[in-house]
Amino acid sequence: MKKDNYKYLFLFIFFTFILFLSPRSGDDWGNFLEGSLGIKHMIGNAIGMYFDWEGRFVSRLLINFLTFYKPIWNILNSLMIVGIIYFINKITNPKNRKDIFYLTILIILAMNIYTFSQVVVWIAGNITYLFVIFLLLYYFNTLINQKYSNKKYNVLLLILNFIIPMFVEHTGIVLVIGNLLILFYEYYKTHRINKKLLFYLMVSIIGLLLMLLSPGTYQRSQIENIEFKELSIFQKIWYNIPNFIYYTYYINFYMIVLMTVGNYYLTKEIIKNRIFKVIGCLYLTLFPIFITINYLTSNFLNLTILQSFNQYNNFVILYFISYSIVEFILVAIYTKKTKDLKIFFFFLLGMLANLAMLISPTWGSRTSFATYIFLCISYLIIIEKQLKSLNLINNFLFSIIICGFSFYSILYISIARQSYENVKSIEEQKKLGKDVIEIKKFPYFANCNINPENSYHLDKFKKYYGIDSNVEIKLIDNNWKFLIFYNE
Repeated sequence: MKKDNYKYLFLFIFFTFILFLSPRSGDDWGNFLEGSLGIKHMIGNAIGMYFDWEGRFVSRLLINFLTFYKPIWNILNSLMIVGIIYFINKITNPKNRKDIFYLTILIILAMNIYTFSQVVVWIAGNITYLFVIFLLLYYFNTLINQKYSNKKYNVLLLILNFIIPMFVEHTGIVLVIGNLLILFYEYYKTHRINKKLLFYLMVSIIGLLLMLLSPGTYQRSQIENIEFKELSIFQKIWYNIPNFIYYTYYINFYMIVLMTVGNYYLTKEIIKNRIFKVIGCLYLTLFPIFITINYLTSNFLNLTILQSFNQYNNFVILYFISYSIVEFILVAIYTKKTKDLKIFFFFLLGMLANLAMLISPTWGSRTSFATYIFLCISYLIIIEKQLKSLNLINNFLFSIIICGFSFYSILYISIARQSYENVKSIEEQKKLGKDVIEIKKFPYFANCNINPENSYHLDKFKKYYGIDSNVEIKLIDNNWKFLIFYNE
């Protein structure tokens, strides 16, 4: 094994360790029950849901299988996470390899903990929102390096164009637009239409239409979010602008750090007038950092600096609209100057992933994961072009990574311990024939919906643990020490 590959092996071992500690939660209970009925039922259920509930056929099929066979998911998911880190490094192609590698690891370790709980350790969210990012990065890296001219890639790339749209809607749109941008660029360079790229585009459009126009998607739209459905497209966009701002800028604090550093370099490199340069730096750095600090303190320390500065504030809305426009212009100019089209390409895809959500009624930390990854890539490339490797920076980043490893190791050892105690307690209370079964609550930032608090999850929780439907489930508080240490 090459010396360089040991770092990826270590990351794989770490994430596998975390995932084996992590229990099923939320929708996973119901999906496990579907998977327990056998392979034939898994396939039949995915087909049935395509016609009755959703067009996400590929992700649904994988969810049914991998939720039941969780050890396989543990290993496969670890490979996907490490693969994302690997392809970000390949796409960035850094000269300062250690700096950028550390910064790339932190994209995973320093992401919003709610995003981590929804796309890393929650099986349903992970397969839908993280697996597809690995496939997109592999696909775009192949196209960027023009490996698609190699015949051995043809069938695989065609399959990816067909199945990627059937994971989740907005990443299907990202794939189609990404194909379109690359096709236009090839035409601009050669003045000829690349037939292979055109075919990829057509297949991706077919896959997206099969998703969006599925009978299940239509049936679901008639039942859920009726009031939102009745809004005009402009009313939907206006309604969702605060969501766009919140799920693009507020929650992705590590991305804001990269963007702030990157925007400092962009204004320094592009704006020549000294006064405008200072104004530009201050405009693009101070308020986003303030918003990030405000978000962290209010969510994790219950300390809000200025509560009025939320995503519904008119000043905040106008600021981040102008911020996005200025970013777009600076990134476009810098791309033209450096002739590195990857910067602008991934910036566009990142913004597009959340812009596509403007006509959707359902937002969450998981839906912004594609935006988070693609914008981080764009700004990593900008930073890499400006950053000189320094041992001090390397040591600082390495220290943060060790803290991240330690945090998640302690947290998921604690979650595994409490999960074991809860299961043991449930079995004891079942034997005693109790009408009310008490279980300890997990922290609010643990696996998504790990505490069964709504009727759907309560029903699936009872069936998953073999609890009679008439038995009441009572959640009791359990104060962990320092948030991450399980207190028995």
